[in-house]
Amino acid sequence: MLASATHVLHARLAPAEALVDERRTLYRLAVGLFAPGTRLSDNLADHPIVRYEIGRALAGHDGLDPARLREAAEMRVRDVGVAIAADARAADVLEAPLRIVAPPGTSPRPLTEADGERFDTAVGVVADGVRLLRRLAPAMADDLLAHVSMLAVLKAETSGGVVSASSRYVPGVVLIDEPSAPIEVAEALVHEGAHEKFFDLAITREFLDASAEDAEYFETSWSHARWPLEQTFAAWHAYSCLAQFYLLRGTEQLGPHSLLPKARERAAEIGDWLLAHEGDLRADARWLLRALTGEPAVEVEEQPLKDVAVSREISKGDCFSVLPDVTCQRARSGRVVVGRATQPPTIFWLAPDASWVVDRLRHDGTPISFELMLSDAIKEWAVDPATAGQRLGVALDSLLMSSIIQSNS
Repeated sequence: MLASATHVLHARLAPAEALVDERRTLYRLAVGLFAPGTRLSDNLADHPIVRYEIGRALAGHDGLDPARLREAAEMRVRDVGVAIAADARAADVLEAPLRIVAPPGTSPRPLTEADGERFDTAVGVVADGVRLLRRLAPAMADDLLAHVSMLAVLKAETSGGVVSASSRYVPGVVLIDEPSAPIEVAEALVHEGAHEKFFDLAITREFLDASAEDAEYFETSWSHARWPLEQTFAAWHAYSCLAQFYLLRGTEQLGPHSLLPKARERAAEIGDWLLAHEGDLRADARWLLRALTGEPAVEVEEQPLKDVAVSREISKGDCFSVLPDVTCQRARSGRVVVGRATQPPTIFWLAPDASWVVDRLRHDGTPISFELMLSDAIKEWAVDPATAGQRLGVALDSLLMSSIIQSNS
């Protein structure tokens, strides 16, 4: 049994609305690194292909063409509570996710308006599935559908039995097999919506780092497939959400390929393995794992200041400024993401004190002394001078080590 509702624990890390805004903030910062002056509306920032193109640029694959982003966003959709790819050009625009999820020897093709009545029938089933999900699990629907930007329905004769799929390389789009019943759509949206939620958490919170690629693989008991750590955590998270939805399904007759009856058992198996390997996870991932599995979980806290080592002594007269190639964006939550136009670019979220320092330095635009910043910090943080000095010293040291600011002394 899950310790608490998934949507409640997700909100403890970040409410869906705040999480989506932080993801958009990160993508806007990334676009600014490659195409300064390019504005990214919410619709553009949410579009799966726009996010795919930005991700490719961040990974060092080609540059970023703003015209390509606008072209992708012009693809027509049908809105039934989720946006369904409807444009006859959908197969070309969505080439990347279709290729990535395709089983060997297959070439999935989406249903579109060009398929006439067949497409309209599928749209009707999807609409009923969205309504069913919102009726059976309204809080879960609000929590997960916020991260589903688009859905594409695959022609059954081309899909190779995909059932449902999503990819971290093209976040935001869910692909489902041509559905025969609303419950199939509802289950697919929970399953893939959980993945999309995880994708957003992974780029905005402390979940995994580069060392995850070298961590031990998990082997499933039911198929003996071997998964890397990121895929393992994503699968555990999805099965945890499915296990909760199974309890809420009421008398709905499940589809022949439903994972709902198996979800609790599989979530428990993967969760036990992750708990044994939680040292490979970062703070927010460990907290969510423990909270969802019912293990004792303490709130994520920063390391005590007295235990934080700094690399250099800072004197009152030392002055600091933000490096000229550093770009910053502030989310509505107050969190700040920074980037540098290195090759490949570097992007990361700042801790609260470091965010305050960067805001303070950028506001003036000229080097500021430690003494002046300390005076302001004492007032704004409402702490004693010793605590403010320690916090400020740690923040400045982390920013110097990350090459975000420079000393002008």
